[in-house]
Amino acid sequence: MIVTISNQYGAGGWSVGRLAAQSLGYEFVERQLPVVIAKRLSIPVEQAEEVEDAYRTAGEQFLTGLERSTPELAELSAAPAFDEAVLRTVQDAVREYAAKGNVVIAGRGAGSILGRRSDVLRVFLYAPRDRRIEFVARRFSVDAKTAAKEVDRIDKGRAAYMREWYGITFGDPANYDLCIDTSALGDAKSAATIVEAVRSRE
Repeated sequence: MIVTISNQYGAGGWSVGRLAAQSLGYEFVERQLPVVIAKRLSIPVEQAEEVEDAYRTAGEQFLTGLERSTPELAELSAAPAFDEAVLRTVQDAVREYAAKGNVVIAGRGAGSILGRRSDVLRVFLYAPRDRRIEFVARRFSVDAKTAAKEVDRIDKGRAAYMREWYGITFGDPANYDLCIDTSALGDAKSAATIVEAVRSRE
């Protein structure tokens, strides 16, 4: 089985995904992808990590069109072909990990890349905005106003990313097999719910 996890920012995607993978005895794929990207693009792993981070932040901002006037993003918009190359590399990597089976893949639009399949459980994690703001403020030791801006920015970026590249609405239940409010269940019970869903399919 393959589990893909999409989540609103601050809803606990990494923690829940890791716990579910541990319980299932699956590989948890989150930070391994830069290694594959580095190999495919023939660049150092450190550089691949920087590229991936830039793609998830500046790239998302570019897609939303909120900050195109800044010099940094103007440079990004002048080289869209490279973004597409990175996207294709990530898609190939997701498919390779999925082909091995018994894996939990966090983020990267993995659910959309793999699509609706009997061996894929597409999970979406969400939580009320105020709870996510509280989590981000505590996690990164910032004030609530700063945390709120970051939550909104990344949520909008993820929505734009999924709409632009995959033509779907981020968070629409129709695009997932299982949706969980992590603020209601907590990380452990949310992970247990995923495990139960996987077992029922097996």
